Amino acid sequence: MIQLIDYIHRKRFFIFIYWAVKIGLGLAFILSGARKLPGVKFTSIPISDPVGLFFEGMYVTGFYWNFIGYYQILVGILLMTPWWKKLTPILIFPVTINIFLVSLSLHMRGTPIITSLMILGNLYLIIWHLRTYSPLLKIK
Repeated sequence: MIQLIDYIHRKRFFIFIYWAVKIGLGLAFILSGARKLPGVKFTSIPISDPVGLFFEGMYVTGFYWNFIGYYQILVGILLMTPWWKKLTPILIFPVTINIFLVSLSLHMRGTPIITSLMILGNLYLIIWHLRTYSPLLKIK
């Protein structure tokens, strides 16, 4: 497995995909997080719609909603820095899974496709750095 990853690291196409995913996810997290800052509503969908009701419920929690936003901004920035590039894919994986599950459970049109691509991108970043994680996972 590690040999395959080393091979992929040498191919320009896969390097391009790595950077595109890294920057794309980073920007998505930063922009989404900015929509959760104090005083900013994520959506204008009415609460009569389950999606609007969900986001309104999250918004009125206040601190928790803002925490999610600050966390998304932080990991979005960290994802694009060279110092945290190996840890950040692990930090955002539970978030991407949660975003996918919310979009699936609320039957958001088209969004599960986008969020499943986020998960695949996140997995790509994790696999890219698998050599770093191999001592923890005992992979040779």
